[in-house]
Amino acid sequence: MKAEISQLDCVFSPRSVAFVGATEAKIKWGFIIFNNLVIGGYDGELYPVNPGHEEIMGMKCYPRVSEIPGEVDLAVFTVPAKQVLASLDDCAAKGVKAALVITAGFSELGEDGAALEAEMVRKADEAGIVLVGPNGQGVCSPAASLYTWMPIFFPPPGEMAFVSQSGNILNMLIDHALDAGFGVSKAVSSGNEAMLRSQDYFSYLSLDPGTQVIVSYIEGMKDGRDFFTKAREATRRKPVIVLKGGRSSSGMKAASSHTGALAVASDVFSSAARQAGVIEARSIEEAGTIGSAFVNRPLPEGNRVGIVTGGGGLGVIAADACADEGLEVVKLSDETLASIGQYMPDYWVPGNPVDLVAGLDLRIIKPILEVMLRSGEIDSLLFIFVEAQQSKGLEKTSERAGKGYELGELWSKMAQQLGVSLQELYGVMRESGVPIYAVLNYSRIKRIKADPEPGGKYVMIFDEVEFACAAMSAMYRYHEYLEGAD
Repeated sequence: MKAEISQLDCVFSPRSVAFVGATEAKIKWGFIIFNNLVIGGYDGELYPVNPGHEEIMGMKCYPRVSEIPGEVDLAVFTVPAKQVLASLDDCAAKGVKAALVITAGFSELGEDGAALEAEMVRKADEAGIVLVGPNGQGVCSPAASLYTWMPIFFPPPGEMAFVSQSGNILNMLIDHALDAGFGVSKAVSSGNEAMLRSQDYFSYLSLDPGTQVIVSYIEGMKDGRDFFTKAREATRRKPVIVLKGGRSSSGMKAASSHTGALAVASDVFSSAARQAGVIEARSIEEAGTIGSAFVNRPLPEGNRVGIVTGGGGLGVIAADACADEGLEVVKLSDETLASIGQYMPDYWVPGNPVDLVAGLDLRIIKPILEVMLRSGEIDSLLFIFVEAQQSKGLEKTSERAGKGYELGELWSKMAQQLGVSLQELYGVMRESGVPIYAVLNYSRIKRIKADPEPGGKYVMIFDEVEFACAAMSAMYRYHEYLEGAD
């Protein structure tokens, strides 16, 4: 390939974009994506290209890319597949550096489409153009206010990067990150991966200073050796979480018709992924949640877990989940238990999990968690705050002339204060190197705003004990991998 991976800068941070197939027909991709570029705030040079229009959205429209007066970093294609090749020749003559082909109708349709796709790649390669797609949703780069994709969805800048062969799954993965309070560094719907493949994006993103973690969905691969070689190089710099589709025979067939992906047996993929340091997720939510857990959190240096819970039953469930994930719920020393005991009632039964016996006093929760973090006896801390179940609006409550109280507002205030306490404990977490994983039962809100001001900080909250334990295990295994890789 003549094009360099570094040319992806022209995809994610282009100084200028030529949009081949821009239109004002609101039901077409050429309008939806072009409009996203405009309303998303992109402030580089934007050139609509369509021989049937003189002007689009108040901007001069050009019949061909070669007639654009300025330089063009990125060309976006939404024209029919058979028209892409001629437009690509025009881009080559213009000296365009990168192409994003949204258009479908290539290898996913069979032999004829595959031949068309191969010719497109040949032309791009000869011209030194780096090519993304085809048959993808597009890309976004929030720091550059670039939303060159189909969904009317504008995630904020953040630390997580996403690579997905499916556009819909890309959106769902990003949504889990947003729920956790994090934004997006860069995201790409890679589609058929005619030229650039998932592992090439891993290579690029692993060197991106704005990215802390890479989350990916793949359906198959065209070169397994290249995938795992490049994945291993990437995981030595950044964690890479992968959700693998096409694990069953039915899924494999669906993947082939979706993106033309070549199937890989599930057990073979899992074994190679472990060796390459790739963290394999089991669901969309788990992939998004585990990826979020890596952001701004130290890696556990061992598998020893301390558990603090507001209810004994959840402590039992948590201990089982830890065992399932290969984590050890350790015996705490008499000294640590005595330090915790000074905050507990006389009927408290010392042990790990630390059962707060339905205690809701936030004044004692913070010092107990701090004792655990500073004990030197655990590598991760799982905190489960037991919130009282509340009406979801279906049940009626009685009103008795000023008697009784509606406590929903009180719970909201407690949640706010809990966020402040956890934010303060994050400082102890970084000092001690022991990560905190907080679970808030019942609540559908996965984040608590510790700072109520606009743009204030969020504390990530897990809504399931099992996901928190999966994240702990993934981060511990990644630490082990890095230790072995040195």
